[in-house]
Amino acid sequence: KKRKRVERKRRKRRIKSELDEIIKQTQATELDEDFEVEAVEALEKAANSICYLKKYYDVFKDEFKYFPSVAKTIVTYDLIEEAEKYYFDEEDEFPMEYSAALRSFVVTREMEKDDDGDGDDDDDDYLNALATELDIDSDGDEDFSDEDEQETTAA
Repeated sequence: KKRKRVERKRRKRRIKSELDEIIKQTQATELDEDFEVEAVEALEKAANSICYLKKYYDVFKDEFKYFPSVAKTIVTYDLIEEAEKYYFDEEDEFPMEYSAALRSFVVTREMEKDDDGDGDDDDDDYLNALATELDIDSDGDEDFSDEDEQETTAA
């Protein structure tokens, strides 16, 4: 039980870190203004619902790999579609300028990584066949509190 709680906290931190960096870089390179608060909140809730839900053990690298990443869900539009559920009311669409800017930044960054040989060359079908699903809170609406890992293992 303690291990699952620690894994959930690590997952939340991983999501927050990746999403914050993507938003920051997108604002700096693709937009003339900051994202509106409601859009960021919708993206955070959406990311917690759909990102890093699976993991598999890579025997060659002796490490667990978690997926899908925030970046991958932006490229596939899954994150934007999920964010629309949390953006103001049901009938409100997530701003096209934000989704286009996010996707443009992530695709450009991934292409640069591929050129450097650092790209994500994992086969999604292969990963899914070997992966296990993470046990996360069912509502997906987790907070982004910066609790110490000491606190998470103390119970």
